Amino acid sequence: MTMSRARFRWAAALAGMAVLTQAAPAQAQAPAPSEPVGAYLLMVTPLEGTVTAKTLWCGPDGGTLSAAARACAQLRAVDGHVARIPPREGPCTLEYAPVRVSADGRWRGEPRHFVRTYPNRCAAMRDTGGILFGE
Repeated sequence: MTMSRARFRWAAALAGMAVLTQAAPAQAQAPAPSEPVGAYLLMVTPLEGTVTAKTLWCGPDGGTLSAAARACAQLRAVDGHVARIPPREGPCTLEYAPVRVSADGRWRGEPRHFVRTYPNRCAAMRDTGGILFGE
């Protein structure tokens, strides 16, 4: 190998190291992907029938619950506590078709758990604000 070729390779190696050295601090300072503010598994379990399960993320809002943005707005107002969501007004039938609803997850890193049994799905929806278990 000639001297000029060796110098060229050495210079190329130094230039490559300089580029990598410049990129490393930028990578170290890049913000880590943020976790959602809240994440829940929402379940509706009728005494007879099919169990339904939905997911909900808040911040950014999403999941398999179609009304995620509205549900997250309700949860933000009560710091992620489902039991604190104000009931929705309106009538329900007196039909007896027991249903158990549950919301398990985390809000700002803290565990959240809600489970209740209602005489029917309408009563469950009304008591929990009409969105979380409404589909």
